Amino acid sequence: MPDNQNPISYDVDADKAFQKALNKAQKTGLNLSFSMGESARIIKKESTKNFILKGTGKYQPLSRPYAKRKQVLAPGAPILTGALPGSVRLGRKVSGGGVSGKLKKSIIGQTKDSITRVGKLSLEVGTRAESEKGAPYPLYVQEGTSKMPARKFLFFSQRMVREIINTIDADIANQLPE
Repeated sequence: MPDNQNPISYDVDADKAFQKALNKAQKTGLNLSFSMGESARIIKKESTKNFILKGTGKYQPLSRPYAKRKQVLAPGAPILTGALPGSVRLGRKVSGGGVSGKLKKSIIGQTKDSITRVGKLSLEVGTRAESEKGAPYPLYVQEGTSKMPARKFLFFSQRMVREIINTIDADIANQLPE
């Protein structure tokens, strides 16, 4: 996605640094499940910040019609949350979600929708959360749609990558003979 549509939420240099560190770690052949688990904790901790942002900057502003609707349905809610699914507001049943926290809880915590797989040299963090109609709304939020720009909730910041790389390096150092 062009930079002007998603200005700050994804850092390609951080992604390259992360990939380089993982490649280096894999070459050691060591069991790095401890640092992979710690990396999952770091990702979840850092992702928490994305769900509490109330203003623009990291994300494109909401469209004017949606911002107006959201102000009625979920006043003061952060940008990645909306009205509680199934609630009735202004005489209409609300679809979509956010206030229920299903997506947020599955990313920053551990729910039935959470994906956290830690291996000796691998890590997977994600979500299987769906809308009440079975739509993969985390994918819509992460990648965007024709009606909505991407608002990535999972990504590597430079700070996150530095912390993960330090964790992996420390794990490797602790396992290598002196």
